[in-house]
Amino acid sequence: MILEGLKGYRGYPGGFKAYAKAFPTVELSWWHRVGDRRTISRLRTLAPAGFRFSVFGHKHFSFQPSGEERRTLRRFLRRFGLFGEKRGAVRIAVPQDVDPTQLVRWLDLLEEVLKEVGPVPLAFQAEEALHPLLKERGYALVNQTGGPFLYLVDPGEIPREGEGYLYRSPISSQAAPSALHSRAEVERD
Repeated sequence: MILEGLKGYRGYPGGFKAYAKAFPTVELSWWHRVGDRRTISRLRTLAPAGFRFSVFGHKHFSFQPSGEERRTLRRFLRRFGLFGEKRGAVRIAVPQDVDPTQLVRWLDLLEEVLKEVGPVPLAFQAEEALHPLLKERGYALVNQTGGPFLYLVDPGEIPREGEGYLYRSPISSQAAPSALHSRAEVERD
């Protein structure tokens, strides 16, 4: 089954409560800022059983293995883990200037961090030249079939089979994606 939702719920008529009644999943943007603990807790509480939160991020990933990158990854993935049984998947965009050798070293670091924090479903959005490397390591690719799960973002075609997530960009009458979610937006009735 493919769970279908929007890239963000901000501005959705009726706030998150109404959104969660209309869709079984949402992709939150953590591009600029990782979600705070209180917001994650509120969203988790308001979401019905079976709802899934996915996240997109993070602009501070340098794709350079270092102690700082390890801390950034650890914080990001641990924070995502706070969604508990309502976790969806994480979409990571690999910059165009990252070469295969650099990505291999970064994936080695990522996999060390995953041993610390536990498994996290990851989908990579990367240049086609990097796809074989990511597939070889067992990761899902955005808008590609053949991985451990589907992660589709504004896809041209929707596969007839498979399990995963599909996120569409909101239209003007729906939500606009945002990393910031005020208490009023989360709790609006």
